[in-house]
Amino acid sequence: MLFNTQNKKFNKYFYPCLGGIFGGIATSTHFWLICMPLSLFILWSKSDKKLANFLWGFFFILVSHSWLYELHPLTWLGFSWISSLIISFSILLGCSFIGGILVYLWGLLVDRILQKKDISKMNSLILTIKVLLLSFAWGLGEFILSQTPLFWIGLGEGIVPGDLYLAGLARWIGASGLCVVQLIIGFWIYLIYEKWKRKYHFKKIFLFGLLIIVILHFLGGLTNPIGRNNDYPVALWQTNMPTREKTKFKNQFINDKLISAQKIALSNNAKILITPEGTLNNNFNLNFKSKIRMLAGGFRNSKNGLRSSLLGYQIGDKTYSSFIDKHRLVPLGEKIPGFLNIFSRGLSAVGGIQPGSNSRLFKWEFTQPLAIAICYEITDGFKIRNAINSGAELIISAANLDPYPRKLHNQFLSLARVRSIENKKDNIIVSNTGPSGLISEDGRVIKLFDPNTEQNDVVNPNFSIEKTFYTKYGEHPLFLLFLFLIGINLYFRKFTN
Repeated sequence: MLFNTQNKKFNKYFYPCLGGIFGGIATSTHFWLICMPLSLFILWSKSDKKLANFLWGFFFILVSHSWLYELHPLTWLGFSWISSLIISFSILLGCSFIGGILVYLWGLLVDRILQKKDISKMNSLILTIKVLLLSFAWGLGEFILSQTPLFWIGLGEGIVPGDLYLAGLARWIGASGLCVVQLIIGFWIYLIYEKWKRKYHFKKIFLFGLLIIVILHFLGGLTNPIGRNNDYPVALWQTNMPTREKTKFKNQFINDKLISAQKIALSNNAKILITPEGTLNNNFNLNFKSKIRMLAGGFRNSKNGLRSSLLGYQIGDKTYSSFIDKHRLVPLGEKIPGFLNIFSRGLSAVGGIQPGSNSRLFKWEFTQPLAIAICYEITDGFKIRNAINSGAELIISAANLDPYPRKLHNQFLSLARVRSIENKKDNIIVSNTGPSGLISEDGRVIKLFDPNTEQNDVVNPNFSIEKTFYTKYGEHPLFLLFLFLIGINLYFRKFTN
C-alpha cells in the first residue's frame, strides 16, 4: 500500500517533468513529430494539477533554453570563474522559473474553465469551445510575450523544422495560430486516451481528428512558390570572430579583413556585402574607400548613447552614410534596469546600449525597402510584419550568436524561417558563427553556410511585394475569435449552471 502511494506521488511529479523535457527537445528539432504531441498530451492530462503545470513549464524552458549556460565563463568580462558559473546558472534557472509560473497560471485558467469535469462525457460542442478558448489564451499569450524582451521561442516557432507543412499555416494564422493548432492536437490525443481508458468508443473522434490534421497539412503545404532569379546577388561575410576575443582585434585588423571580404564579393559579382551584427567596433572608420555597397553590423554613438546598428556604406565611403538601430535589446546582456547601472555594465563587452526606433523598415536608395531584424528582434514577428506592410520586400536578419552552441543557432534559424512563411518573403541571414545563408519565402533553406567557419559567399534573394493574409491582418482575427469564444463560453455557463 505504501509502495503504491509512493509510486503515485512519483508519477505525479515525474510525468510533468518528462513532458516539459520532451517539449524542450522538440523545439526547433526534427524530433517535433514525436516529442511535441507527447509533451502536450502530458500537459493536458495533468493540467488540473497546479504543481504539474509549473514543472512542465520549468523543464520546457530549462531544456529549450539550456544554451544560456554557455554564457559561462564570463571571466573575459572580469568575473571570477565561480561568479560566472553562478550567474549563468541563475539566469537559466530564473528563466525556467518564470516559464513555470506562466504555465501554472494557464493551468489555473484550465481548472476554472474545464472545472475538473470528466471530459470524455462532456457535450462535444461545449468541450470544443472550452479547449479552443484555452488554446487561444496560450497562443495569444505567446504573442503578447513576444512584444517584451522576456521571450525568445515558444510553441509557435518551435514547430520548424519538425513539421514544415503544418508550419505553412503561418501564412494565415502566424506563429500564434501555430501554437493554438499544436495545443489542440495535444488535447485530441489526450481525449482519445481518456475515452480508451474508460472503454468508451473513440474511433469516430480518432478518424475525424486525423482527417482534420491531414487537411491542415494540405493547406499548410499548399503554396505558389516564387520563381528563383539571380538578378541581385548579395555577398554574406560570416566573420567567425570569437566575441570573447573581439576586444583584441584592432581596427587595422578589421580593415584588412574587410578589404579581403570586399574583393571576394566583387569577384562574385555581388551588388552588396552584408556583415553580421557587431562586426565593426565603436567609432570605426574604413581606412580605404569602400569598393562595394555594404551593410555592416557595428556600433554608433548618438546623443542618447551607444547604439547597435546596421551601417550603410556607399561606394567610395569611408564612414557610414545611413543606418538602422537595433530596437529590441537583450536583457542584462545589452540593457539592464536603470537602478542596476551603478553596479554593473551588463554582460556585454561594450556595456549597456540604447534602443533605436521600433520601426524595422529600412529604406536605402540602392535596394528595394528592407525589413531588418538585428539578432533578438527576430522574435518580434509583429514589427517585421509592420515593416512589410509598409513596403519591405525582403527580410534581412543579422546576428552575433557566439559563443552559444548549435541549439541556439537552430532556434534562430527556426524563428527566421517562420518569419519568412508568415510574410512570404525571402530572408537573408548573416551571423558571426552561423547560421548564415538564405531562406525562401516558404521557409525552405536555400543555402546555409557551415557553422563556426569564416565564409564569404553569394546568395540570390527574391524581392516580393506580395502580402499574405497574416501580413495584412496579423493577430486581429485571432483576437476577435478569442473574444467570441469568451462570449460563447459565458453563454453556455449561464445555461448549464
